Amino acid sequence: MALVAVSLVSLLAMAALAIDLVTLYTARGQVERAADSAALSAAKALAAGGVTTDPTNSSSSPSNTWQVACAVATNEATAVAGQNLVAGQTPNVTVTFPNAPAVDCSTQNVTSVFGINPQVSVQVQVTGLPTFFSRIWSRATNTVSATATAEAYNPSNSSTVSAGGIPAPVAASCVKPLLLPNCDPDRNHGLLACPNVGATTFIDKTSGAITSQGVYPAGIIGETFTLTSNCGGGPTCSPGAPTSTVGSPGNLKYYPIQIGNLGGYWCPGCYGSSSTFEEDLACCNTTRLQCGVNGQQYSTDTADPDPGSSGEATTAGQCLIHETAQSYFPNCGSPMDQDCLDPTASPFVMKAGSSNPLIGKTTGPPPTNPPTASSLVAGDQISTSDSVVSLPIYDSSTGAAPASATVIGFLQVFIDDVNAAGTFTVTVLNVSGCGNGPSGSSQIFGAGPAIPVRLIQNP
Repeated sequence: MALVAVSLVSLLAMAALAIDLVTLYTARGQVERAADSAALSAAKALAAGGVTTDPTNSSSSPSNTWQVACAVATNEATAVAGQNLVAGQTPNVTVTFPNAPAVDCSTQNVTSVFGINPQVSVQVQVTGLPTFFSRIWSRATNTVSATATAEAYNPSNSSTVSAGGIPAPVAASCVKPLLLPNCDPDRNHGLLACPNVGATTFIDKTSGAITSQGVYPAGIIGETFTLTSNCGGGPTCSPGAPTSTVGSPGNLKYYPIQIGNLGGYWCPGCYGSSSTFEEDLACCNTTRLQCGVNGQQYSTDTADPDPGSSGEATTAGQCLIHETAQSYFPNCGSPMDQDCLDPTASPFVMKAGSSNPLIGKTTGPPPTNPPTASSLVAGDQISTSDSVVSLPIYDSSTGAAPASATVIGFLQVFIDDVNAAGTFTVTVLNVSGCGNGPSGSSQIFGAGPAIPVRLIQNP
C-alpha cells in the first residue's frame, strides 16, 4: 500500500504533464490561429477601405477617415477572433495599430495618418483555463495568449520609403482580363482624353506613385466610371488606340487579354463556356501577373471575338457578380440581386445582394444569449464580395497596347453592374502602382487582390 501511495504521486504527476500540458498546448494553437485570422481580416478591412490609396489621409478632414477605418478594422478583428473559440471560450481581443498616430485610434487630430502600409496588431487572450490532474499542487487557472501583426501592402509610395527601390513588387493572381490604359477618365481629375500628353493618369509610371490620392472627388477612391471593349466592333478583336471619354461618370476602353493558364482555374457554378476570355473573367485564373514583367504571362487577345458585341462580357461578368435581373441602383438605393457598394461615406460599405451565394448561411457567432442561428440576408453588410476584382494597368503613353504589354500597376474596383451590352460600371477601391523598383527579384504574391495582406509578425 505504501508503494502504491508513493506511485500515485508519480502517476498523477505524469498524468498532469501528459494531459494538462497537452491541453494548454492545444489552447495555445487555437489562440494563435485566432490571432492570425483576426489580424489578416483587420488588415483586409483597411485595404478594402482605400486607406493604402490615401497614404496622407488628405481627405480625413472633417470626417477623419483614418479613425473610421480604425474602428472598422477593430470591429472586423473582434468579430473574427470571436468565431475562433479557445477551449470552448470566447477570447478577449485587443486591437492596436503600430504605425498609426495613436495605437488605439483615439487621436482626434484630423491631420494624423497611417503609415505607408497600414498595420494592425491583434492580441488574443483567454484566462481561467481549468486544470485537471495538476490541481493536486495548485487550483490556480491558466492563461494563454498570442499576438499577430498584419499589414496591407501597397508599393505605390515606395519612393518615400527607399529611394533605391522597393525590395518586393506585387504579383497578383485572379486578375481579370481587362487591360486598362493608364488614363483617368473623370472630369474632376483631368479634362484631356487618353492618350494625350498631359492627361491625368492613375499612376506615375516613373515612380509608381498614385496620381490622384484620396477620396473622390479630390482623389481616386470612390470614383465611378464605365468600361467598354476597345475591339473595333468585331467579329475578331482589332484593338485601336487607348481611348477614354472624360465626364462624371467617364468611360474607359479596355483591351481583352489572354492571361494564360499556369496555375489553373477556380470557377463558379454558373460558368459554362469554353471561351478563354469568359473563363478568365468569370473564374479565378490563379496565374500571377507580376509588376514589370513584359509579356511572360499574358498578351492582348486579337483572336477572340469582340467580347462586347459577342455577349461574352455580359455572360461572364454577370456570372462573376451573381447578377441575374440586370438591374442597377447606385449607392444601394434599392435591393439588387448582385452585391452593392455604398460609397457615400468613407470607408465604403459593401452589402449582400439577394443572389450572394452565402445568403441563408451562418456567417458569424450567435448574437444572442441563449444563442440562436445567425444567417446572412440580403442587405446585410459584408466584408468581401465577388464583385471586388483587380484589373491590370499598362503604360499607354506610347499608344495602343502592344502584343505583349508590361503591367505598371493594378486598379482594384467594385463591379456595380454588367449590362446587356457588355458595359461594366465600376467604382474604384484602390490603386496599386508597381513602385519605383518594379523588377525586383522577389515578389509578394497577392492571393487575388493587387494589395495583398500579410502577416509580418507571427504569434
